[in-house]
Amino acid sequence: MKFRAVMIDAGPMREFSMSDDTSGPSPPILWCEIPQAMFFSEYQLIGVDDEHKDIYLGFISANLARPLLTLKSAKSLKMKLTKKQCPCLTLEIEMPSSMSQQTRQVTHDIPVTVVPRKNWSDYHEPQVPKPDISIELPSLKQLRNTIDRMRTMASDVVIRASAEGRLTLQIKTDMAKVSTRFKGLRVDTFEGPIDHSDSETESQINEDLSQVCSCRVDAKKLSMFLSADQISHNRIICCIVHKRLVILCLQTDENVQLQCFITGIVY
Repeated sequence: MKFRAVMIDAGPMREFSMSDDTSGPSPPILWCEIPQAMFFSEYQLIGVDDEHKDIYLGFISANLARPLLTLKSAKSLKMKLTKKQCPCLTLEIEMPSSMSQQTRQVTHDIPVTVVPRKNWSDYHEPQVPKPDISIELPSLKQLRNTIDRMRTMASDVVIRASAEGRLTLQIKTDMAKVSTRFKGLRVDTFEGPIDHSDSETESQINEDLSQVCSCRVDAKKLSMFLSADQISHNRIICCIVHKRLVILCLQTDENVQLQCFITGIVY
């Protein structure tokens, strides 16, 4: 197996970042596909054989996030898979010197776990049903502030989206019911009418439930995705499979797409 990539463009290096969450390899809830030609001037990947051309690596994201912070002022980055005392993703970062016109090279060896082929299926992007509705979200910062306040009162939140472009976030406690509504949002697709015959969904004033999709999800997982407001983006789409799944899709100016899948909670 062999992997090597080189990045020399200052723009992509500023955008090349990740979360510093300290958790290790685990079943993913977010998939991000990066078009390598937009970030790397050189790119080489050789798998085990012609049939298995991919390499699956697991690592603690904070170990990679910290050195990537220096890319804002770096001249170049080389990444390669190496064998040290253990498999490593080695970063060779060329930095300008503050004392002279010369540059200095900083090397980071990040321990990685090579995922065996028998476990590759655990990391494949899931095949999901066709969403009942796809609606564009308002400001992520505004949504995150709302969800973070709701999280102090309840562990899960109901997301409701209507074909008329309304989005409602709702929580219930023993003492109160709290809702926040957004109107005038763009609806990309709607596959209604929606069957609510076995649902506890409450109708709002003058609302046709057949035009409404909803899903109850973990508020913490939703908040984690909403922290992506730090990433430069041009559009966020929320797709809902009624009562079963929420798919959040962030589209960046560099044609990078991040998808987050949050399964529904059924009581």
